[in-house]
Amino acid sequence: MDNKEINNEALSFDDLKKQLGMTGTEGKRKIATSQKAPEKPSEINETEGGFVDITAQFVNTDEDEPEQNNEKPVEPPKPPVKKRVKTFNEIFSDAIKAVLPSKEDSAKEKMRKVVMDISIVAIVCCLFAFIDYFGEYRTQVSIRNDLQGQIINTDGMNDNQYNEAWKDLYAKFPNMNFPTGMKADYAYLYAANQDFVGWLKIENTSLDIQIVQSTNNEYYLKRDFYKNSNRYGCPYVDYRNNTKELDDNTLIYGHHMSDGSLFSNLDGYKTLEGYKKSPIINFSTLYQDYQFKVFAVFLSTSSPSTDNGFNYMITDFASDERFTSFINEVRLRSIINTNVTVNANDKIITLVTCSRDFDDARLVVMGRLVRDNESAEVDVSSATLNPQPKYPQAWYDKKGKENPYAN
Repeated sequence: MDNKEINNEALSFDDLKKQLGMTGTEGKRKIATSQKAPEKPSEINETEGGFVDITAQFVNTDEDEPEQNNEKPVEPPKPPVKKRVKTFNEIFSDAIKAVLPSKEDSAKEKMRKVVMDISIVAIVCCLFAFIDYFGEYRTQVSIRNDLQGQIINTDGMNDNQYNEAWKDLYAKFPNMNFPTGMKADYAYLYAANQDFVGWLKIENTSLDIQIVQSTNNEYYLKRDFYKNSNRYGCPYVDYRNNTKELDDNTLIYGHHMSDGSLFSNLDGYKTLEGYKKSPIINFSTLYQDYQFKVFAVFLSTSSPSTDNGFNYMITDFASDERFTSFINEVRLRSIINTNVTVNANDKIITLVTCSRDFDDARLVVMGRLVRDNESAEVDVSSATLNPQPKYPQAWYDKKGKENPYAN
């Protein structure tokens, strides 16, 4: 080592500052600045050799970096595309093409459309038929309920009260000629329709309805009480009968409806239980209230010519012998054997309705008028089923059985 190197090592602190060009306060500031610790120690990395990376303090951090705008530029809205609206003619034409076969359709497509069209027509027809049927049902029920509400209950009235009731009725209906001897009970019903002749009711059934009478047996087949068209019709007395003075046989006809209304209730008499539940028929005319004891239930047809000449529609009998012979034939035919007696002096009632037992079948229920001073009670305990009732030939033909009563 020479003398010049030794002298460099012996330089004082002041000489060193001079050589570095730092004098006075400025030199102190630069030294202090160079010796200042970094503000963010966490950003200074130590190496394996122990050196400190002082360049880290000059690198910008995330906090120092300006925020970048990542949003996409907003594009101006596009004007809406207007769709062309089809005209009514175009819509109608498209609908027709979708339903009706056309020349352009394949054979398979034509068949599909034909089947679809038939189905649509059938559904629409059924819908209209159901609406019409339901409407007529509601009409006849409404009429019956309305008429029931117009019946005057004269039970318990003394003579003065009864006469006052008639005075009020004459005042309300000054132009109405009420029949002589008519009860006040049905005055409103008679005023509404002069064909009204009475009310029919059978206990433990829903048969509780007004009865009319025309000059023929067809008029009320498809007309209601107010003479409007209605498939339910209105139950009616045979045009030949006299309801003021009862005939030997009073006939009343009514429809057998599939919904269980009107005379379809008579089906219950085909069973022993049904008979025991309802052995009495109540029929009130304009003049009097009557009760009939059921004594026979049988099947026949609409005409004597199709039932071996048997005629249940006779209203008056020429002799007692004819009447007795008739009753004997009825008992032979009856499905139910009863202990209700019938003699030549009795009057009977006959209810007639259609039956589905065979073509042109009629279900017939007969009752005998309760006699004077006789109880209306019926001993049904002794009633039995007839083991072999006599049926029309059509019944045996349908059942494939031999008629034991054939001549």
